[in-house]
Amino acid sequence: MTGRDVWAVVLVKPFRLAKQRLAGVLDAGERSELARVMLEDVLTAVAACDRLAGVIVVTADRAAAAVARRHQAIVLMETAAVGMNAAVARVVKYLTGSLDAGMVIVPADLPHVSPEDIEEMIALIDHAPAIALVRSSDGGTNLLACRPSGVIAPSFGPDSFHAHCDAAQSQGITPTVYFAPHLSLDIDRRDDLVAFVSRKSPTRTHDYLSRVNIQARLSTVPASALSLVRTGCEAAAHE
Repeated sequence: MTGRDVWAVVLVKPFRLAKQRLAGVLDAGERSELARVMLEDVLTAVAACDRLAGVIVVTADRAAAAVARRHQAIVLMETAAVGMNAAVARVVKYLTGSLDAGMVIVPADLPHVSPEDIEEMIALIDHAPAIALVRSSDGGTNLLACRPSGVIAPSFGPDSFHAHCDAAQSQGITPTVYFAPHLSLDIDRRDDLVAFVSRKSPTRTHDYLSRVNIQARLSTVPASALSLVRTGCEAAAHE
């Protein structure tokens, strides 16, 4: 098998709905723009990976679809925003004709991911059946590589890292964990912004956050205020 039958999969929620837990420090327009520049960074990274067969973006957002097409990605449009697991299931169905096709699922809010990270994930699933993944700082999954693409059902959500490991083991597969501390960070909360900006990565996302003077904002907004916003958003998400 070769890496050329592995696809990068990027799942993108509507920009206007993105990063609501940052409402205490970024307004709606700024959160939408943050989502856009993060997607640009992710697509730039995966496009630079020569071993990929291509890039698939699943979204219900026309602006996100336009960004994806500029990066030569295949776009699977949704009529309404769906959860990550339903979006992944659609990709698996799309790839059904390629029995050995693998995929690397890359979050749209991982702007510091590099082509080398994607290459490493492809190498880790060289021999099917195989699962490789990266644990996020909150117990989720920040990268998930599968070969074949439908070898396990996706389990994105709370504690998805352990759920994906359990799913792999239930199929007789020992999952490979890619230890990459920089990839444990996605951008969801105040502390994530602090950690990301401190890295000074050469990304559009860092440039954008610098332009809106995010460090000064974070120093004037109490962490407790953002905790209240997060609690409200999370409660709404479960209604």
